[in-house]
Amino acid sequence: MPAAPIVPEDLKSRLARVRGIVLDVDGVLTDGSMTFDESGHETKTFDVKDGLGLVLLRDLGYRIGIVSSRTSKVVAHRCAELKIPDEHLLQGERDKVAAFDLLTRRWGLDAIEIVAVGDDLPDLGMLRRAGVGAAPADAIGIVREAAALQLTKPGGAGAVRELCDLILEVRRGARADRPAAVEQPQAAGDGDVIPFPFGRT
Repeated sequence: MPAAPIVPEDLKSRLARVRGIVLDVDGVLTDGSMTFDESGHETKTFDVKDGLGLVLLRDLGYRIGIVSSRTSKVVAHRCAELKIPDEHLLQGERDKVAAFDLLTRRWGLDAIEIVAVGDDLPDLGMLRRAGVGAAPADAIGIVREAAALQLTKPGGAGAVRELCDLILEVRRGARADRPAAVEQPQAAGDGDVIPFPFGRT
């Protein structure tokens, strides 16, 4: 098993600013395979650990967005399971930089506050636009070279969870595999104010 990536101090400071995550689908949330049944219906396989990592970040107030050049009902269903709002799911996007910019405006964030994850040529623009560009271990060479953060796990098999763990470790001093150490939002009804980790409303 490859070791977790060594994150230099300057990259840690950039990860500490992250408040939003933009993900490609094929090759990032999945292994990039496309499977069709006899009726032509597409199936995809997602890693449940990746999903839990995203849920942990979402519950701490991070924005999660999906940008894909393809359109899939399977992806929409997975995003609904993860409670990613419809307006944060952008499918059929040929210009991923424009889609990335749209999400930054919707979130009220600067590009420097977002990490983008991609594995192939269409993702290069948003990786370069983001405060931190990240690539799975099996991304094509030019994308890995362009990424500030080169993950050790492949797409669809732990790359997204690895990123989530790193963000939690940098911001909270805890890894996602030790959730008890992560400060959780106060449940509604337990107090007058539900705390928000970034001081924004």
